[in-house]
Amino acid sequence: MGRPKKYSQYNVDSKELPYREEETEYQDQSPNSNSGDSADTDSNDYESFQGYEYESSIKPHQQPFYRRRKFWLFCFISTVIFLAIFIPLLLIVILPKVAQAMINGSTMNIIQMNMTNPQETSVQVSVQAAIEGIPSLFAATVEFLEPAQVFWVRDGGSGQTPKVGQMSLGVIEKKAFAKAEFTQATVFQIADPVLFGEFAKVMMAADTFVWNMKATINVSVIGRTIKGLTMDKSLTLSGLSNFANLKILAFDIPSDAPNGAGALASIQVSIPNSSPIGISLGTMELDMKLKTAYLGRITARNVKLVGGQETILHLEGTILRQTDPIALQELSSMISNYLANIPTTAYGQGVSVLPDGVSPVSWMTTAITSTKMSIPLLPPKPLNFIKQISIAGLNLKMTPDQPWAPIVSSPGISAAFQLPFNMTLNITSIYEPLLTVGYKNTPIADITTTVWNQTSSDMAHNNISFSLPTSPMPIQPQARDAFADFLIAVTQQDLATFDILGHAKSSAATALGNVNITVPFNTSLALQGINFGKMKPELNGIVVAGSTVDYVILNATVNIPNPSIFTVEAGPATLHIIASVNNMTAYIGDVLIPNLRLAPGVNPLQAQVHFMPKDTVFRDAFFTQYIKGANFAASIYGDANSSPIVSLAPIMENLKMSSVVPGMNPPPKLIIGGGGNTSVGQFLSTNEVMLQVQILNPLPVTLWIHRLSADVFWQAYPFGSINVVQTFPIKPNGIDTSPMVKVQIASSYDFWMFMITRFIPANLGVLTGAMVYVDLTAKIIATVDGNKGVGYEAGITYAQDKVGVFLKIEFSLSGLGLGFKKRSVHQGLEVEAVEVSSSSKSLFGGISDRDMVLMEEHLAVEPPREDSIAYLVWLKRAVKLAYPEEAAQDVYGMGAWART
Repeated sequence: MGRPKKYSQYNVDSKELPYREEETEYQDQSPNSNSGDSADTDSNDYESFQGYEYESSIKPHQQPFYRRRKFWLFCFISTVIFLAIFIPLLLIVILPKVAQAMINGSTMNIIQMNMTNPQETSVQVSVQAAIEGIPSLFAATVEFLEPAQVFWVRDGGSGQTPKVGQMSLGVIEKKAFAKAEFTQATVFQIADPVLFGEFAKVMMAADTFVWNMKATINVSVIGRTIKGLTMDKSLTLSGLSNFANLKILAFDIPSDAPNGAGALASIQVSIPNSSPIGISLGTMELDMKLKTAYLGRITARNVKLVGGQETILHLEGTILRQTDPIALQELSSMISNYLANIPTTAYGQGVSVLPDGVSPVSWMTTAITSTKMSIPLLPPKPLNFIKQISIAGLNLKMTPDQPWAPIVSSPGISAAFQLPFNMTLNITSIYEPLLTVGYKNTPIADITTTVWNQTSSDMAHNNISFSLPTSPMPIQPQARDAFADFLIAVTQQDLATFDILGHAKSSAATALGNVNITVPFNTSLALQGINFGKMKPELNGIVVAGSTVDYVILNATVNIPNPSIFTVEAGPATLHIIASVNNMTAYIGDVLIPNLRLAPGVNPLQAQVHFMPKDTVFRDAFFTQYIKGANFAASIYGDANSSPIVSLAPIMENLKMSSVVPGMNPPPKLIIGGGGNTSVGQFLSTNEVMLQVQILNPLPVTLWIHRLSADVFWQAYPFGSINVVQTFPIKPNGIDTSPMVKVQIASSYDFWMFMITRFIPANLGVLTGAMVYVDLTAKIIATVDGNKGVGYEAGITYAQDKVGVFLKIEFSLSGLGLGFKKRSVHQGLEVEAVEVSSSSKSLFGGISDRDMVLMEEHLAVEPPREDSIAYLVWLKRAVKLAYPEEAAQDVYGMGAWART
């Protein structure tokens, strides 16, 4: 019971916390203690719990230590003591060491240092530099107490470090949060001109060199000046590398040198200076040479190299005339390479340097005379040496056995050229040409020949000409697609542009000596193409030469114009023809050209046409119009199999020409005439006229007629029809007479009245024999150059006007067989008395007795044969008696003719 008492005595307002040890004692009492009975134990446990709960609920808040007065008093006293000790230590001991450490850790970078007004023991310099590694937070001032000493670290740091000079530097100020950059102009005092010359020689030639700069300095920072600090810096700088990466901006030989000494030269170069070092060189002289040949001396004036910037250098001098064979060979190579845009390295060896243009400076002379410049002699822009090329003609011959090795030739190729140099040059000979034909920047094939027609060259006017004899042109395997494109361009376009590359060797007398120059060819040439698409080939002289069951063989001349200079020899070719007739367009056959050779101009090519349309309707319509002399719009085209030369497949696949297939001119008259002999009786009783027809065969081969169907008209009135199914031949290019054919006429009252009232009156001569002109339309089935199963079969629908037929219709009524009808009385016809005579009996001897009786009852006595008009009246009466009903309805007595 003691613990609650203690808590009751605890002052809640007190700032002191209760004693935690008592709580620990309380917590150590075991709940299973054996002292006291169970009731007492329960009571004690309850009181203990109440005490614990009370303690937790009244626990006071403790104030943080940093808010106590004692803490802040202690801090103030400690700070005063620390500053009293540290500030002197910082200013006197620590800050100088930190400043020296910063100087030691910093780096100096020379951005640009240009040297001007060089003297034996001094040179003015303008220095732009930056000090890096100093914290940007501070502002600082650096003051050099003495000139900065400059040492040359030989061999990049592994050698000695002799002093080369010194220079005074002014105060360097660095602002807070800024870089420590400065630009100052000063004088560099050269310690030893000889040593500085050695250094300058390295500076001019090396890619890099190392300087060591030492100085004593004062540094002012945060209001405190720290004196006597040491600056010791190694600087690695880029050298001038013997003017590496020099480029030619212009190279000119403006004229010959005086007194035949050679030729004047002017060279403009650019020198990229990656070094921060710049120097005023003034007048500089260089000796130029090739590998061994000494070319001459060139001079550059007012030379100023600026650190980190490109310098333009103008060099002028004289290239000496060469006589040594080796020197001439090197000179020839240089000129040839220059013309071909191939660099040739010339070398410029320093001879002298005059900074002020008058007096030398020894250390600069040492540097320049050790300098060896590499000068790549290359045109700034590729030279267009060949100004114009003309080709008189170019023959390209292909063969099946060498499809990728065509043969080329040309009667004349000329090129106008212009040298980039204005010096004396006389080309005396040209030899060993090598030409490369290309298309769209792809070399296709090389053409080599050793024959060059120099007689037609005009060297005085810069024109070279040569003829190209028959020469092989093997196509490079990787260029076969380009070759195919080239051929398509030649044959399918108005303009074909191709490349001519290569060179030819020449001997020339120049102001520099007698040299051998390789003349380059590198140009594109646009020439008129063939353009088959615009061609209008003509098929002339078409002659039937024979046939098979499948086709007719026609010999023809195909005239193909060629507006280009190209001659293409493509060997045998098979082309195809489609044509249009009667609004039908179809394939009609193939054109076989034994040798497809297209030269400039019109090319009459002998060809064979296999006429074999697949559609019989189209076939017959074509033959019909062909006989009539009609012209047919046609198209001639090729395919991949048109030529046995595989390299020509692309051309053949793209070949298509519009053409016209002419008909027979003049159109032939197939039916020459005919002749027949009949009687009035036979004519009127059998409705037939037997005659023979004279037929023309316009073909040079036999024409076999198998069927002849025709309708015959006289003055547009149907006269009769012919339908003969009989085979008979017509000789080549001749006229044959057909077997006897039957003209079937109409069996009607109208036709007979037409004959009596119109035809015979208009052609009275037929009663004794005369020519009658009729019109006809016919359908002829025939085979060409052979009977059925041998020749080619076709049908012709043919129309012909005014066909002359010799016709004789005798007066005899023998075989008439009219079959007269007995007239009834109510018809009102008067019965005439007929006087029978022996002549009438003779005339109608072939008529039956009954018909004779009827005719004798109604017909008058036969008039005299000389009286044709009376005879026609007599015949008309006979026809009316034969057709009494039709005659009764025929008001005009003229049959259908009058009605129509």
